[in-house]
Order: sequence, then structure tokens, then C-alpha cells
Amino acid sequence: MDNHQHNAQQDAVFIRNFGLVFAGLFVIGIIVVVLARTVYSHFLATTQIYEGDLDSRIAPVGAANTSGTAIAVANPGASADAAPAAAPAAPASGPGEATYNKVCFACHAQGIAGAPKFKDAAAWGPRIAKGVDTLYKHALEGFQGEAGIMPPKGGGADIPDADIKAAVDFMVKAAQGGDAAPAPVAATPAAPAADATAAAAIPAVAAAGDKGKQVFDAVCFACHTPGAAGAPKFGDATAWAPRIAKGMDTLYEHSINGFMGEAGLMPPKGGRPDFADAEIKAAVDYMTANSK
Repeated sequence: MDNHQHNAQQDAVFIRNFGLVFAGLFVIGIIVVVLARTVYSHFLATTQIYEGDLDSRIAPVGAANTSGTAIAVANPGASADAAPAAAPAAPASGPGEATYNKVCFACHAQGIAGAPKFKDAAAWGPRIAKGVDTLYKHALEGFQGEAGIMPPKGGGADIPDADIKAAVDFMVKAAQGGDAAPAPVAATPAAPAADATAAAAIPAVAAAGDKGKQVFDAVCFACHTPGAAGAPKFGDATAWAPRIAKGMDTLYEHSINGFMGEAGLMPPKGGRPDFADAEIKAAVDYMTANSK
């Protein structure tokens, strides 16, 4: 009887303790549910996209203008009282500036072979004093004086006379303090087409294809096509032979660092310091390979 009572007491204690634990867990579960619902309802309130403004949220930010008429666009960050200013249109490049960037810059940007530098009033003064007709004649037909040499049309034989004259006017105006300003020397010049078709743009730094030809077409042609400043003409095996005999390393060095010899002048990198050494070497390889 005593054992039976003892077991009954243990069972009662166990049931009571289990009930207390279960009740505690139940209360905790209710608290968790309430907190979860509160947090979730707040999340919905801050992130919910209402049906009423769904269209405005997914609408495109603009539409293509096919009317042919310019449309003023307001600046949302600007003051409502401020009148929107129209962006000035970039002036179109004239034939003078275009021709300068195509061929004249090769010598006139750096003062190569005695050429007066662009916007150098002191160097241009005595030349301008001779008259514009004289400048046109020298630019078109070529000229060799005590100060240096000017190849006919700067080596661009396919350039029309009118464009050469326009380039002269462009440089004279700049030397006299005009507003003319050429594109930077590193800008993309246009390469002259060998077959007198429209010139194709050649990157200032060749990125693909025959780099040697691209570099030649971009700058080397100015002297090596007409043989200006004593440069051996492209394809002239007789003129190139003694130079090739000195070895490619010597040709590379003269082309990159410049060279003054009895026959003429080779400016460093043809006046284009923006070219990489490897690209200058590629141009030398191209010229020598086609002049043997």
C-alpha cells in the first residue's frame, strides 16, 4: 500500500511539472506568433505595391521622338524658376580644320622639318608677310627653304587644292589669334585612300589588323610617300637598301628616338609621341617589307 501511494505521488508530481512546462511553452508560442504577425504586417505596409499605382511604377521612362523636332527636357533637380538653357550645338568642322587634322598636324603640331608650329605667331609672322598667295603656292607645290622643307600638299597628294588652301587659312587665323583650335594631336586622323577613294578613319593608336599599315597611313605617309625631308619613299628599294643594311635595331632606334643624318631628318616617332614603341616598330617592319 505504501509503494502504491508513493508511485501515485510521483505520477502526480510528474503530471503537474509537465503541465507547467507545456503551459509555459504554449505562452511562449503565442508571444512568438503575435510578434511575427506584427513584424510581417509592418513589412507588408512598407513594401506592398498597390494595384492603383502599379502601372505608373512599370511605365517606361521615356519614348522615342520620331517627330524630327527637338523637345526640351526639364531638369528635375533644377529650380522651377530657372529657365532651361539650351545646350549649344558643336560647330561643324570645316575643311581647313579637317585637313589640318588629317595631314598638316604631322609637322606643324611639333615644328618638324622646320614647319612653323600651330599658333606660333612669331614663327608664322614672316611667312604671313609674304602674302597668302605665296603660302598657298608653297603648300600646294612644295617648298624648300633655309628653315626647312614643305612637301607638296604635306604628302597628301589626293587632297583637293581647295582643302589645302582652307588648311592654310585655318593655321594663319590661329597664328593671328583667331578662334581656330585644332583637335588634339592624339585625336583620330583620317588616312588617305591609296586609290583616291574616300578616306577612311584610322585610329591614332592601331588596335587591330595590320598595325604597321595603320600607323603608316596615320602619320608616316606624310614624309615617306613624297620623300619629304630626305625620307626614303615607300617602296623605293634603292633608297631603303643602305638603311636596311644597318639592321632593324638601328632603324627602330632612329624611328623611336629620332635621327639627323646627311640625307635628312627623322623626328622622334614621326612627330607622334602618343604612339607606342611597338606600333612604331610595326610601321618600320611594314615599310621595309614593302621596300626590298
